[in-house]
Amino acid sequence: MIIPFVIIYFIVRWLPVEPCDFLHEETYNSEGELDYCGPGDAGFVDLTVRKWPISMALRPLGEIVIDKPCEFEINLKEFDGSPLAADEVARSHTQKIHLLAVDPSLEDYQHLHPVPDDLFDGIWRFTLTPRAFGEYRIFLDLIPIRSPRRVLLSNSFIVEGGDEKKPNLTSSNSFQTNGRNFSLGVRKVESADDEYILTFKARDERDNVLKLRPVMGAHAHMVAFDWERKGFAHLHPLEQDGAVGPVTESITRDLEFSFSSSRISQCRLWAQVLLDEDEEETFIPFTLDLTNYLNDTN
Repeated sequence: MIIPFVIIYFIVRWLPVEPCDFLHEETYNSEGELDYCGPGDAGFVDLTVRKWPISMALRPLGEIVIDKPCEFEINLKEFDGSPLAADEVARSHTQKIHLLAVDPSLEDYQHLHPVPDDLFDGIWRFTLTPRAFGEYRIFLDLIPIRSPRRVLLSNSFIVEGGDEKKPNLTSSNSFQTNGRNFSLGVRKVESADDEYILTFKARDERDNVLKLRPVMGAHAHMVAFDWERKGFAHLHPLEQDGAVGPVTESITRDLEFSFSSSRISQCRLWAQVLLDEDEEETFIPFTLDLTNYLNDTN
């Protein structure tokens, strides 16, 4: 059974690069580099049952200690054992690789971008500061140029020295921080078994809509994890005018996201935004129990 898969893989690998219409739109950034950007795949992907023909080895380059930065090395290899070099990975939402890290409680979520080694193809490095004990799950989201299909990979590392915190499963659609109020509306799509429309709202203390600056080519990013951290969904806003490609202008309005849950009933969802007056991005956690919206159709 594996022989046809191997043949198909090598045929796809050597095909000319074509626009990735089914996941991202092919665009070019200001430097003339290929940059896939768009709504992406709104579905939750279980990486325990779905595999890609690329392997990821992960190792720390120092001691892993809570609240201290640690550098990690990733070794990416293709099906035939050859390294996945930096020039073989397209930019997607302004970055070559999106790395999503989350602790066992799903309260420490970090979105990082590994950088390629200057000398050795296939070697990528990143620095992460763990803020909790236990086993962290690492997910990679990237687009090889020759596919060009999204590749999702996972690995893990352990932070020792303390007890692992359990996740809080209490449903929560709102979050307050620094005088700002964030909320998430959920609407079930009647024509689909597991599709929901998520409405993200950001307000100040006077209930004025906050201005959102572009972050990684979008006005916001959302990532949904199941409690077992088997996989994730990486979501981007539905643009009102149907435009694709990296956004460049700030906006002052609510955002809508399409989310296909793949029948997971509960999830922790993190929103990532860059507010107009801030230098650093804000991360907002929500906890969704989708069973509460099964009878709430549009």
